[in-house]
Amino acid sequence: MSVGILYCIENIESNERRLNKMETSCLVIVLLTLGSVYCDSVFKSIPVTVKSYEHDSVLLPCYIHDTDVDIRVRWYKGETLLGDSRDPHHLLPPRTRLHANYSLEIDDLTADDTAQYTCEVIRPKPWGPIKQIHAIEVQSSPVIRTIPEDGFLEVKKGEFVDIGCEASGTPQPFVTWRKNGEPMALLEHRHRIKFKAEHRLLAGVFRCTAENGVGDPATADIRVIIHDAPVVSAVRSFVHTAVGLRAALAARVEFAAPMPRTTWYRDGRAVHTDDRIHRVVQDNVHQLIFRRVQARDLGNYTFRAENALGMADVSFKLTGVPNVASFKVDPALNRATSTGFTLIWEVDSYSNIIEYNLWLRPYYGRLATEPDSFTTQPPANLWHKIIVPGDSSDGPIHSATYTVRGLTPSTVYEAIVTSRNSFGWSKPSSILHFATEPGAGNYSPVTHDYNDYPIVLEDPKEAHNLTQAMVTYGSGSAVQPAAILISVVNFIVIGTF
Repeated sequence: MSVGILYCIENIESNERRLNKMETSCLVIVLLTLGSVYCDSVFKSIPVTVKSYEHDSVLLPCYIHDTDVDIRVRWYKGETLLGDSRDPHHLLPPRTRLHANYSLEIDDLTADDTAQYTCEVIRPKPWGPIKQIHAIEVQSSPVIRTIPEDGFLEVKKGEFVDIGCEASGTPQPFVTWRKNGEPMALLEHRHRIKFKAEHRLLAGVFRCTAENGVGDPATADIRVIIHDAPVVSAVRSFVHTAVGLRAALAARVEFAAPMPRTTWYRDGRAVHTDDRIHRVVQDNVHQLIFRRVQARDLGNYTFRAENALGMADVSFKLTGVPNVASFKVDPALNRATSTGFTLIWEVDSYSNIIEYNLWLRPYYGRLATEPDSFTTQPPANLWHKIIVPGDSSDGPIHSATYTVRGLTPSTVYEAIVTSRNSFGWSKPSSILHFATEPGAGNYSPVTHDYNDYPIVLEDPKEAHNLTQAMVTYGSGSAVQPAAILISVVNFIVIGTF
């Protein structure tokens, strides 16, 4: 007796308990007659998992050993019966065929064809049915469904944000996230995001990307808005103009959810608009436009944005006062000597400049004991103010050149300039740092060599002790009168520590 026959005997003894007890010789005769078809080795095929693509065709095998016994074969997709070799009235689904060798063919694959398929061989009694399971994985590119489905979520400050991207595809895609274009590395492979809306900056556009190596990645955006009070800013808070010109005040609504109610005020009262003064809104920029400025229009204005969660204001000044002057930094024009330096500046003013105030003092920005570190304390030495006459130009751009004499060799100075027209004084300019060349002198507040010190223009900031300056009247020429020279020298001596 072969090994295969012995295996069948064991299988029959364990699984076919309902057989009456037979003599061993009779049982052997039955086995020899039916052969090994009725044991598990009836399948010549082996279970397979087929990975294919959409629109392809797949053949699932159900090969059995040759036998004269009439058998019945059924195919299942999951738990659903697809076809029965003994039941011609059970129609196979579209795109599906059952071959004479009991193999199942599926054409024009779709993603829905991904499943387990079972070939069941029904044997005559006393043997029960045996099964062989195959699988199809239709490789498909990712598809994303957002949560919420419309990709838009609004919550109030303090509530929870719950968003997600459910990705489908074969193989299963993995998901990555970006917020406002920036990667969110800690959220890789996470399909849901939940957080508390503690600040409006947590809002933004969340983009999820699903990839599985099949086709192109799928992306979807979810826009999250967190309701909060408005935030506004001024495009330019100090607006220089003149009577008869056109002028515009512009405020930017940086944030507001829900949408705010906006109003322009003048001295606490809402601005009345007409053909000459009107409002223009473009995107998030709100403008108050004066087509032709009148003297009564000059003054202080306020833009206010308000919603149910709060309000925000930003202030403006519409004025004929000159704009902030700007020093010109050009080594070819800023001529330096051991005791003098030439300063050049420009200012915008629609009216004539009556005079300039040029503020000057030695620069003690560094501590003598720590030459590589800056002190945070304001310098104690006082400014010296030189009054420089203006010009008769109508502008709007006014230029001035002034050479300061009587300075100390190898010394760093800082300078500021303000301008006055018929409407008043401008704000101080940025601070200009410059150095005189080496030379013989009886005073040097700092021992450093400033021969190669660069001309530096700092950002605008509040100048310390401007109101305590000593005053000198300048002619605006390159050569100063003797009295001015003496005043400058006295200032330098007085200004020492």
